[in-house]
Amino acid sequence: MKNYILLFFTALFIGCAPTGVQVTFDDENSNKIREHLNNYVNNDLDSLLALASDDAQIFINGEDPITPVEIRPLLEAQHATFDNITLSWVQEGKEDISVWVESTTYPEGPANYPADVTTAWFNWLGTSKLNGETITIPVHVVYVWNDEGKIQAEYEYYDPTKLVAAMEAAQSAAME
Repeated sequence: MKNYILLFFTALFIGCAPTGVQVTFDDENSNKIREHLNNYVNNDLDSLLALASDDAQIFINGEDPITPVEIRPLLEAQHATFDNITLSWVQEGKEDISVWVESTTYPEGPANYPADVTTAWFNWLGTSKLNGETITIPVHVVYVWNDEGKIQAEYEYYDPTKLVAAMEAAQSAAME
């Protein structure tokens, strides 16, 4: 009987030990991304881009990557076009937490390499400096980390229609 009890507790202990995929919300990578996104909102592009590796690839709604150097003018144009850029994530009846961030550690498997990935969901809000219109864009971003704790790949998913239209209108107005 003692052996069955010992076997039961051993199985329970092993069964409850962390194995496989691990999802966390207040870990180092999640906190880095929260700070990263705050740097974007505060237009601190040097700090924002410092988190990416030099050879990072950034995919914006597609399969053709750009580099951190190439994304900088796009970020500058956003801040030149919009005031009051904020990020918002509100669940019904809850307080706005700005962004939903979670990190996942994937172990090596038969069909994959191990990976550390952080995802963020938020609504991007900005007020056009040209016409005062505030636009809201739902955004999902996936960050893949390298062994040095830097962003190696970034995948951004959002509908850019309103953002691009506002930036083009501001650019046209500036040329008049």
